[in-house]
Amino acid sequence: MIVIADGSKLVETLGQYPLPIEVNRFGLGATRHLVEETMRRHGGTGDLKLRGRGAGTPYETDGGHLILDAFFGRISDPEALSIDLLNIPGVVQHGLFLHMCSKAYVATPNGVETLQRDF
Repeated sequence: MIVIADGSKLVETLGQYPLPIEVNRFGLGATRHLVEETMRRHGGTGDLKLRGRGAGTPYETDGGHLILDAFFGRISDPEALSIDLLNIPGVVQHGLFLHMCSKAYVATPNGVETLQRDF
């Protein structure tokens, strides 16, 4: 997988932006509670919010799922967090795309930087 992004996406540590967590609508309350517990266990310092479209309408993915935005702060162990989130009933996927990207093209004020990871 190759990523194309702007320089604002480069961070020293994961967690500067909210982590999107795709969840089933059915059982949302129970899923949300377990995600909150997982956030606490992983040192999450912020809120968990249901992403909305405005006027109280939740955002719905193409697959009919909802998105919880988790404000963790610093994510010190993304691999363990990924596993813990995926083990929660009702969690479909999350925004930690670990070990998927081999190259990134990042637009910066000084031009495009190429970042490459050798596996």
